[in-house]
Amino acid sequence: MKQLNYMNEYFVMLSSHRLKFLAVFILIYSSCTSIQVNFSSYDKNIWEAMLEYRNNNFENALLHFDKAFAIISDENSSDYFFAAAAALKLNKKKVAEKYIIYGIQKTNASKEYYESFEEFNSFRNDSLFRKIGAKYDSLTQTFYKRLPNEFIYREVESLVEKDQQVRKGNLQNQPLKTVDSININRLIDINKNHGWFKQGWIILWHQRDTYGETNFIWDFYVPFINSQIESGKIRKDFWALFEEEKSIINSKTQIYGLYTSQYEQFPIKDLEHVDELRIKKGLPPLWYLHDVYGVELPKDYKSTKINGINN
Repeated sequence: MKQLNYMNEYFVMLSSHRLKFLAVFILIYSSCTSIQVNFSSYDKNIWEAMLEYRNNNFENALLHFDKAFAIISDENSSDYFFAAAAALKLNKKKVAEKYIIYGIQKTNASKEYYESFEEFNSFRNDSLFRKIGAKYDSLTQTFYKRLPNEFIYREVESLVEKDQQVRKGNLQNQPLKTVDSININRLIDINKNHGWFKQGWIILWHQRDTYGETNFIWDFYVPFINSQIESGKIRKDFWALFEEEKSIINSKTQIYGLYTSQYEQFPIKDLEHVDELRIKKGLPPLWYLHDVYGVELPKDYKSTKINGINN
């Protein structure tokens, strides 16, 4: 699967299985508390940067990446790595090194993600990558040292690790439902006392079967997350995948076109206005996914590209 910019479009599915993206999602989903207008301004620059990157306009791409990082400096590992790749293509190795290090120190980019990032592959024999690889662990420690509550952050990470291990069959003495129940109860306690940690999203996602119902999970999380969205601390696309999943279950149709490999099986309900719905939700239009990630667009989709990415 291609590595994707998931904070801007973490719902893109290039695999036939709807949930394979979650492993990548966990690797690069980091914490941020910027105001909502900053998310919008940040994304507009990242979208422009990625379009320039795919058109081999690497200088322009770097300009937009720099503008984005000036708005939010700790949002997304993938953005820093694409910026580094643009610099490498311009033979600006010092700039590339800076971006890679920022991606590690500011967003906690995992070594696995760093080593699998496809845009770096043609440069991996360069001494720059040996240098960074040798000090990767110490760079990661810088991220943790900057956290206001490292202990709680690491505890949420441990919950996510258990979530993944039980799904791989590595916790044979603990049934999946038991682990999920323990995890969600502890996550609620943490969020009540310490606020939201974005890596906890996957734990909440695994409660999606009851999304829309009244129970202790959603009685807490719906008002809690909505208040965070309203205050600008959480992105307004937070519920998009939950809404999409619910729509598929109820009507076999998609609202936002998030499951990009299943447009025939689960067609978009309102294809004429899907880009408008996506923009309102803080997501780029579908044509952007095609241009940047090679996503095959739905049949009968009419591109809004003429309006530009930021209109």
